[in-house]
Amino acid sequence: MIMFRKLFTLLLVLVMMLPMTVVFAEQEPVTISFYSTQAGVDSATVALLDKFMEQHPGITVNYYPCGDDQLAAWLALYSAGTAPTVSMLDVGQILTYSDYMYNLNSGDTEWMENVLTGWGYVQKEGSDAIYGIPSSYQGFSMMYNKRLVAEVLGEDFDVATVNTVDKLVAFFDEFEAVGIPATVVFSADWALGAHYLGCQLYSEWLGDKEAQREVLKGMYTGETKLMELDHFNNLMDVFDILKKYNINKADPLADTQEGDLEMLATGKTPTMFQGDWNWLQLQTFAVRDDLGFMTLPLTNDETDPRNSMILGSCPKAYCVDIYQNTPEQQAAGVELAKWLALSDEGKEFMVSQIGSTLPFTDVKVVNENPLAMETQRYLSEGRVLDISTYLCEAPSDFWLHVGPFMQAYLADQMDRKTLANEIEAYFQDL
Repeated sequence: MIMFRKLFTLLLVLVMMLPMTVVFAEQEPVTISFYSTQAGVDSATVALLDKFMEQHPGITVNYYPCGDDQLAAWLALYSAGTAPTVSMLDVGQILTYSDYMYNLNSGDTEWMENVLTGWGYVQKEGSDAIYGIPSSYQGFSMMYNKRLVAEVLGEDFDVATVNTVDKLVAFFDEFEAVGIPATVVFSADWALGAHYLGCQLYSEWLGDKEAQREVLKGMYTGETKLMELDHFNNLMDVFDILKKYNINKADPLADTQEGDLEMLATGKTPTMFQGDWNWLQLQTFAVRDDLGFMTLPLTNDETDPRNSMILGSCPKAYCVDIYQNTPEQQAAGVELAKWLALSDEGKEFMVSQIGSTLPFTDVKVVNENPLAMETQRYLSEGRVLDISTYLCEAPSDFWLHVGPFMQAYLADQMDRKTLANEIEAYFQDL
């Protein structure tokens, strides 16, 4: 009996100590890291992480800036055995490396109700696993200078009437007639390879999701022949128009993003194909006109609703590494990812620093990005073409390989057939 009482007492002491041990473990300091592909805001990102650490005193966060080659820099951290705990990456990159990623659709998922849209961008086809938290919603199409359009075409001119290719040419000719080059083509490889070609080529312009996947899968098998695909030719026909009216056509590869945006913002040209994220630079200009979005029609069918839509997506997301980070770091990383997306501080950063539209509930901060407000308008009107097939299912380095081909085409160093052959050969090499 005495032996039993001693054993019982010992067990009771151990049971009483157990919760204290667990609580102590939860409060153990942990160091994690954050890698972001949101370039140009490093100082602001560090300040944001400082706020997180103030609210989470047991967690230290080291920041890794992305550099010029974002994918290579991220992979280099893995090669060095220093994989970031949390990364803001392109969604296609997240899905490509999903084996490294934490499944957020496990444990407590009640917080997910605060995300309005974008889960499809961080899920693989047929899987319930969710590998990231969408960080923003972005739109892109033809940005236009409202003052210049009103001066040349009249205060009452509605850019929504430019809903065919022929009308686009007529619109451009109005500016050329008064000595104003009608557009500027930004020549960066990612702008041409991803935003213009990739995002539009494998999008709702092809039809529903299955139609898009059929064309994309045909690129791998060799069944899709681009020169026989009407949509590819329509896309390149319109690109030829942009080339013709490009303010930089004399030396199309010598431009800079800042210089192109300055010409648009100050009325040296009325249009530029790019997205609402450009507000990051536009807002720094001391002098700038009001800008808006108009659509880029690809056919002459004015009854086709796609000619009256912009492109939109959830391009980036926060993900958590499970490959080189401990369970304790993963748990802290999930907290950081949720905080970056859903806290008032995280929302304020994305809206005020990046100018993004947010796919979340309860966004209190006022968005001062007029292009993001345009995106929100098109989104609320149901006039956005989805590009998730390209972002989630095309090769993540598509733009890296195809961008230089598009640059050669822009500079008249490559014809359309050669461009098509190079793109098809790229898929076959995969």
